[in-house]
Amino acid sequence: MIADPLSQGEAYYYYRAGGNGANTASATYQPSKTFAPQARQLAFSTTWTGFTPEPGTGTISGTDKALNTLLVNTNIPGTNIANPLTGTVGTSTTPVPYAPNRIRASIYTKDGYTTQVAGANAATPTATTGPVTSNINGKAAFTSEFVNPVAGRVPGAVFTGNDILLQDRYGNDTALRVQTSNSTSSNYADAKILLDRKDMNALVALANQARRVKTYDYSGKDGVRTTKPANQFDPITLTNAQGREYFVQGTNGTYATLANGAGLTVTPGGYVTNTNLYNNVINYLLAEYGSLGEDQRKVGYVQNAATKFVRNLAAYTTNKNYVADKNAFTFSHDAYLNFDTSFTGKDQFQFRIRANNTYAFAARAADPAAALAYDGSTVEWPNNSRTGIFIDKLFYRFPVGDYAVATVGTRLPQDAALPTRGTYYTKDALLEFFNSSAGVFPSYTGTGVGLSLGKLGAKGFGMDGVSFGIAYLANESDAVAPDASNTMTQGWFGADTRFRLPVQLAWQSKDKKWLASANYAFERGNNSMGQVGTQLALTPFMYASLNESNQFGFTLAYQWSKDFSITGAYGHASVNARYDNSVLGVKMADAGDSAVMNSWMLALNFKNVFLKGNSAGFAIGGVPSLVSNSSGWNKDGGMPTAIETWYQFQVTDNISVTPGIFYISSTTNSDGIGGGDVWGGVIKTQFNF
Repeated sequence: MIADPLSQGEAYYYYRAGGNGANTASATYQPSKTFAPQARQLAFSTTWTGFTPEPGTGTISGTDKALNTLLVNTNIPGTNIANPLTGTVGTSTTPVPYAPNRIRASIYTKDGYTTQVAGANAATPTATTGPVTSNINGKAAFTSEFVNPVAGRVPGAVFTGNDILLQDRYGNDTALRVQTSNSTSSNYADAKILLDRKDMNALVALANQARRVKTYDYSGKDGVRTTKPANQFDPITLTNAQGREYFVQGTNGTYATLANGAGLTVTPGGYVTNTNLYNNVINYLLAEYGSLGEDQRKVGYVQNAATKFVRNLAAYTTNKNYVADKNAFTFSHDAYLNFDTSFTGKDQFQFRIRANNTYAFAARAADPAAALAYDGSTVEWPNNSRTGIFIDKLFYRFPVGDYAVATVGTRLPQDAALPTRGTYYTKDALLEFFNSSAGVFPSYTGTGVGLSLGKLGAKGFGMDGVSFGIAYLANESDAVAPDASNTMTQGWFGADTRFRLPVQLAWQSKDKKWLASANYAFERGNNSMGQVGTQLALTPFMYASLNESNQFGFTLAYQWSKDFSITGAYGHASVNARYDNSVLGVKMADAGDSAVMNSWMLALNFKNVFLKGNSAGFAIGGVPSLVSNSSGWNKDGGMPTAIETWYQFQVTDNISVTPGIFYISSTTNSDGIGGGDVWGGVIKTQFNF
């Protein structure tokens, strides 16, 4: 997956326009400030060239071939004052007004398997302002990288993602590389995103939509000049990408042509005219989109294709990108030791140490909903430092008056700060989804305080059986950080501190048969209800730091008899994006974008089954999933169903053995991206002392 940093704002490398602003219209135009639209245009167009950035400072110079073969289209509004790539105005040449104040980024692939591709029998027109007259010249076959050598391929057939090889010439999975020009050696330390078949098809679709939005003139083998208008499809074939001659209007009114050699040519008509000839077919496809202007990229069908391509890159399939094989037997432990003490007989100080070597099933299956209730996968450990024995809980709870209890701790679990879990279903559930009442009462441990009013089943604060609780729990890593970048952004309270603020209203009948709870939580930098749902429910905008969520949930439980209880729960959340966000320069979320998710469950608990002391359970539910998402990350294709059943043998008073099985249906999203069904079996032996 793409790494999850604190992703805020738009990921562009901005260029600085130098000068004193003395001349504003002549050939020596020198703006005194940066013009953001032109800066974005330039940064985007020089990143999506499909070329390896040359080492150095990233300045535009005679040695940077990938930049010097880009010419700004003077027909694009706002670009005819000065060419930021060449420094020309009309026929005059001036010093380059734009220079990067940061290193240049580049998106590309390299070292592909080479294939001979049949050439096109194309006409070669001459540069002219009038009718085209040309000779018929046969285009020679050329060598291309990553083209699948399919026998009997029709040269003029429409090109698809299935025609691209998934491995490079070394037999490794093809990787999209994202690199800056800061390196001073040939051993680039670039980030890699593995490409699969869906990625390839999405990239071809993106390149075709980029061609669709452009207007350009070309001639084929018949020598006839043809105008392709905007919004008309002109799907890529290897022959038209290599064999056509494209017309580009010069500054003096004459016409020049592109594609006089053997290679793939980027169609003109975008923000830049790319005169490179490409042998690498993936880099050519990237450059088709990279040539567009910002207004062209915002056209609906282009924007949709771009966001779908990024969604495909961000999604990983099982056994890709270092995800372990989910079809495996594992043997692990989870051990913890509670130290409880009281100073007055009414208070409680709890210190718990724990050791857990369970490889989270959710990670194995690439499915958050598959988190097991005992693997600790829903706890965020500070600085990823969970090794060996660690402190799992550390808090102090004490009474305030007759009907209130306050709690404070540096590792304070949410369930220790609020009145009730709101369920009669066992804490020994197999899946964390059912243990958390469909995500309504998620596992969350933080640094903070809590206050509960009233006592369940006894005299409360004005109403019998009613209780109320509220807590503030900050992310422990943030709570111990005094500042970030010399600003008050983190700490226990801060502009970017991740925290959860849960509120609960609960009621229990006098006979303790009925139990109900209404739950609300405001959470920033996370979406805990979604941590037992789909990947989109967990991170609707890809990066957890963008999340700001309002979570609602209701539980209702009934103790039918001493041996049977039933619990139902419903969860709903609205998640908003805190910041604008882009990935590889593609806008994926705007501040204020919203996503909505739902979940539900029904659970049955049985005691004294077959033998006294033995228990069993069955639960079914719809895991948290997105029903809408206004950002570019889209929504889930449906609500996956989770089922579990188990039977607990009470061997002795201190030892129990619990076999069980669980199943979760496919988590495929609306793009068809995601994992298939997940199932597993568990045999849990528990020792209590």
